[in-house]
Amino acid sequence: MPSSAVFFYGSLRDEILLSCVLGRDPADVRLSPARLPDHEVRAVEGQAFPCLAAAPGREAPGALLEAASEEELTRILFFEDDEEFELRPATVRLDARPGREGASPNGPGLDGMEEVEALVCRPIGAIRPGGAWSYEAWPPSQRARLREAAREVMRIYEAGADWSDPALWPGIESRAAARVRAAAAPRRGGLVRRDPPDAPRVEAHDHPHAGFHAVERMRLRVPRLGGGLSDPAERTVWATGDAAIVLPYDPRLDAVLLASQWRPGPFARGDAQCWTVEAPAGRVDPDETPEDAARRELREETGLAPHRLEAAGGWYPSPGSTTQFFYTFLAEADLSGVPETGALGGLETEAEEILSRVVPFSAAMAMADDGGVDCGPALTLLLWLARHRERLRALWL
Repeated sequence: MPSSAVFFYGSLRDEILLSCVLGRDPADVRLSPARLPDHEVRAVEGQAFPCLAAAPGREAPGALLEAASEEELTRILFFEDDEEFELRPATVRLDARPGREGASPNGPGLDGMEEVEALVCRPIGAIRPGGAWSYEAWPPSQRARLREAAREVMRIYEAGADWSDPALWPGIESRAAARVRAAAAPRRGGLVRRDPPDAPRVEAHDHPHAGFHAVERMRLRVPRLGGGLSDPAERTVWATGDAAIVLPYDPRLDAVLLASQWRPGPFARGDAQCWTVEAPAGRVDPDETPEDAARRELREETGLAPHRLEAAGGWYPSPGSTTQFFYTFLAEADLSGVPETGALGGLETEAEEILSRVVPFSAAMAMADDGGVDCGPALTLLLWLARHRERLRALWL
């Protein structure tokens, strides 16, 4: 099968990321420093990823993969989105080494550089270059997130599906960011003080559905506490990004702000009461911390700007069926300006209509006792506030 050299100037210079895209073992990926004459690397205007811009007399730094198979070229284009990008031939320059495949028949030039014919990923349509982009300055958090996203994208490829719909990317990136946070999180306490000696063994993993949320189906053997693995079992999970939930509390009024909006979950279940009682909440975006997300969601849903945040724990709402993880917070807030009849908030672009009302602490606890708070995170935060209320009032007042 014929092979081609490929020049990378952006994120695919990362050998771990590239190994995932190619479907190779990372140990089998070797890149050589190279440069593309008369170009420079710039960020695409308004985006975090780079592009090439014409720059006579300059050289765009990059890396050369010396032999990619036809299948690997197809995988590269799938990852880059073959509806938007294509591979075009170009001459790149790299340090001369004897015996290099694809080397110039004339050997190295006077400056010690060797010319090699390679393919370069270029946009099919017009792209507007923005500011400078540097591989060396690429934030580690973005690198880790893109590695995770690439694993999901390439599973879609291997399943014979398509991911060119722009609506898919936010969900893929959100799930990737959640996996990066999970890997970096400190070990939590619990009943099991150490990991079982054997790791889970995944025998099959596919995506029956992938969109803003995804369904993942796995056939795997589960580790036993005493050692060894279970018989094969199938597990299906709803995969989505992490969320931040924040309960505003005014220590001067001794009151909280609770919200209510129409929810499709109770409707699909057949519940006659679809306006659940909640705390303000929303997805943690890939480039923000859970604390930042809590502050943003509070502003978007209620118009409030919290003075201080108190972490109230993180937890899985339903670990047997979803990947979602909740970061919960209490927010010190001034609720004196909220109308007695409540305030309306939410984003019209997301078809949200959210009613927020100030509820005295004693009344909120009475609602919790009689089942009036029917959303788990809000109920958990009220109980957490009951446990820590005196400490918070002393601290915040």
